[in-house]
Amino acid sequence: MTEAMALPPEALPSPPAAALRRTGENAAWLVVERIAHLGMAFVVTVVVARELGPVDYGRLAVGLSLLSLLLPITGVAVRCLVRDVISDPDAANRLYAASMLASTFVTAMLVLIVGAVVALTVGIDSSSGVVILVVVGSALIRPLGVVDAWFQIRLSSRNAVLIRLTVLLVAGITRIALPVLGAGVVWVAWTYVAEALLASLGVWLAYRRREIDYAWDFDIGRAWAMLKEFGPLLVASSSALIFMRLDQVMLAWLSDLSDAGLFAVASGLAEAPMFPLLAIFLSVAPRLLSLKKSDPERYLTELRRLTRILVLLGYALTLGLIFLMAPLAPALLGPGYAETQQVIVILALTTPMVCVGMTLVFVTNWEKLYREAIVRNLGAAGLSIGLNFLLLPRYGAIGAAVTTVIASTWVYLIGPALARRTRPCFMMTLPALEPFSSMRMLLKMRKRMRAGNSPASSPP
Repeated sequence: MTEAMALPPEALPSPPAAALRRTGENAAWLVVERIAHLGMAFVVTVVVARELGPVDYGRLAVGLSLLSLLLPITGVAVRCLVRDVISDPDAANRLYAASMLASTFVTAMLVLIVGAVVALTVGIDSSSGVVILVVVGSALIRPLGVVDAWFQIRLSSRNAVLIRLTVLLVAGITRIALPVLGAGVVWVAWTYVAEALLASLGVWLAYRRREIDYAWDFDIGRAWAMLKEFGPLLVASSSALIFMRLDQVMLAWLSDLSDAGLFAVASGLAEAPMFPLLAIFLSVAPRLLSLKKSDPERYLTELRRLTRILVLLGYALTLGLIFLMAPLAPALLGPGYAETQQVIVILALTTPMVCVGMTLVFVTNWEKLYREAIVRNLGAAGLSIGLNFLLLPRYGAIGAAVTTVIASTWVYLIGPALARRTRPCFMMTLPALEPFSSMRMLLKMRKRMRAGNSPASSPP
């Protein structure tokens, strides 16, 4: 991977205590954002799904599933910017400009492809076609969000988070009010366009206000070079989502829109609690990158420890999903959503594996293990498609949940173990799946911290 230089002073102060404090504050803001998204997503999912019904919510779910295949574009661009700007801070303005151009180009191409497929299948004048095109089209605005890398590098995500939370609140209230007041699913779809516009533009303006050295140079050659750089990682990230989101699209085709809506609600409720864990990893990532060059041994120790903590939290989430969320969901959603209980229980089994996968995804980026990721994820997509043909016509949403568990096992455990270059990552993260040793590690860390020792000195 591109070797990471030490972070600039404003991003990582030299005193270790100050660095840890700023990292913790930044992580706290990102966790607050993810928790807010979790809470809003829960309320919106329950109300909108209940008001629209399984069929109309199924139309919205198909559009959101296709949109999720495009969302990694901005996320991948941000991760590459964090890595590259840390490595070459003097080229920051050119890197931001090139990243926006490359992200916009890729997004536009994929939106055109989705539009062509919709026109040839359900038609652009049908309710399903309009909803899909509106929701997917909101991705065209999101490349403005690449400037979020600026806030992440400086461990100052507070302003960007406050902007996104404000937009989230307004969009969520509007999204709930529309169906309650009798508006149809098309109006709900337009709220995703408004949310993307306000959030992306707001973060962009905050960046412009704080970046006094703003002088972007839109160099087509550099944009093309960056496109070739993050292209493989984008394919890897998108292919990872294929097996996760394709189930919802195939349900509408092999079963019906009602099953697609039911599975979308259940998977949304099962996946939402994992976002705060990802926020923790995102906030710690710049510090880990800096350690990778300055202290490789400590870098591996911190990475192992972080993985153990995340997986342990993942087990707690699994229990919460099985014993709290699953029984509660049918009562909240109302008639037509009874099967969500079984679907949530099955999907909860993937949570610890996804936590291990967070480490795998970031190591893939940092070490440029793109080929292995693409092969692994496309294999999971093929496995998912084959199982869907077998299970969806007969078992509907429950069959889709079983397919997700099997495909996740391949992507996060079996696939990394089989590939030579990802096997070290598999061997490093595998012990994290055993929860008792992780609990003992946390207890030892707590004792050392109470004794006044640095937690970084404890063994992995």
